[in-house]
Amino acid sequence: MNPFKENKILRFLGSVKLALPMLLILAALLATGTIVESRFSTAVAKRFVYGTWWFGGFLMLLAVNLFCSAFSRFPWKKYQTGFVITHLGIILLLAGSLITQQLGKDGQIALKEGAEGHVFQEENPTLLYQVNDGPINALPASFPFRAPSPDHPLMVHLPGDGLLMVDQFYLNAQRMVTGRNAEKGEKGFPALRLKLDSSFVHEDQWLFLGGADNGGFDGLTAGKLDLGPASAFFEKEGDWKKDLSQGAKDVPDNALALLLAPDGSLKYQTRFHGKFDSPQPLALDTAYATGWMDMQFTVPERLDNALPEETYESQPFPYQKDLQPALHYEVLKGAATQEGWLGYQSAPVSFTLSQGQTFALAYGPQQIDLPFMLHLVKFKVGFDPGTDKPASYASDIFYMDPVKGVQAPAHITMNEPLHFMGYTVYQASYEAEPDGSYVSVFSVGKDPGIWMKYGGAIVLVLGIIFMFWFKNPAWNKRETDEQGKF
Repeated sequence: MNPFKENKILRFLGSVKLALPMLLILAALLATGTIVESRFSTAVAKRFVYGTWWFGGFLMLLAVNLFCSAFSRFPWKKYQTGFVITHLGIILLLAGSLITQQLGKDGQIALKEGAEGHVFQEENPTLLYQVNDGPINALPASFPFRAPSPDHPLMVHLPGDGLLMVDQFYLNAQRMVTGRNAEKGEKGFPALRLKLDSSFVHEDQWLFLGGADNGGFDGLTAGKLDLGPASAFFEKEGDWKKDLSQGAKDVPDNALALLLAPDGSLKYQTRFHGKFDSPQPLALDTAYATGWMDMQFTVPERLDNALPEETYESQPFPYQKDLQPALHYEVLKGAATQEGWLGYQSAPVSFTLSQGQTFALAYGPQQIDLPFMLHLVKFKVGFDPGTDKPASYASDIFYMDPVKGVQAPAHITMNEPLHFMGYTVYQASYEAEPDGSYVSVFSVGKDPGIWMKYGGAIVLVLGIIFMFWFKNPAWNKRETDEQGKF
């Protein structure tokens, strides 16, 4: 008795009524994944389609359908040989794909000429934390099922009765920098909030006087705002005049200068098509025309002693290629607390709480150790004749197994990867350094399901050959003749 024929559930799981809709759904999912990947990036397609639990579950259900369909015809006849082998090949392909999805590795490692490394980055958002000089701990922070919230935070107990909480997470966020009054003992800078509005531009940005030179601020919190065809500056009036007297080489043809006068008042000066207007007094909350791009500006706030405060706002995901997640953290140690935001691949933060304990936090891609070392000897790039368009690039490396003491040279190009210890190292791209040297970027992958997928493909082709073979009229006549002898 064949349970796959007698049991209604098993019979349905192996039926054509289930197989046809599943094949249509699979085609729709693959088409969706392809569109998402071309519109955005591979990481986004993996997040929303290929790497989801329901996509893996769907592949498993499809494998169950094929298995039940094959065994519902047991015991098999000769002419069903191709049918059974074909189904086995598809099941092997699906199993290999599931193994790759769950256990595969895919990331990048960048090396300068003469440098070596063994750690590559994989696009799995990870929260790294360290207490004092203790070990660096990694916490998965992609939150595919339920994002942390103030009502349901993610809590991690730290050594020494400390507590780390993640109480807010944005899958796609925009970094916002605001000004706050510096507290006692903090060195601040004059700052103002600049709003620029036109029919196609809306900017709301804080500018800090001298922040780039004295406070180490990044481009978003320095005294300059780059708008592409124009720029806005916040400077001391004396420094601005000195810059103009020296030719204003760093000032574009369209510019807005917000000036802090020696008496503490504010002025502004505009430049349009290379021509400067005379400086004018600036009042808060008053709209002025820049003279270019049909744009007006206002300064709604100013602070005499300010520091930047970083926050993030949740954003839709219609334009940029990759997700830009962010999370809000809070560290508690006794009565002392420290909270803030971490953007993906933003600068790590460190701070000291009660009893001199130092905490460090970072949010970025997962760091994975290679079982061998890569040493970049030389990077070579070839350009199309008469252009600066790269035609080819390759890396000369040494790869070293520190356990066995093996060291061997290799030449890696776009079409000639390195295969070693189960990993494949491809030449992905490169970056040119200001000093004329290069940084070579390698893609590193490990696919534990690849041989099962290769085997499944071979079995699938053999099954198709057998299907055509048994449909051959000569074979059918021979099988009929043999049955007639009995």
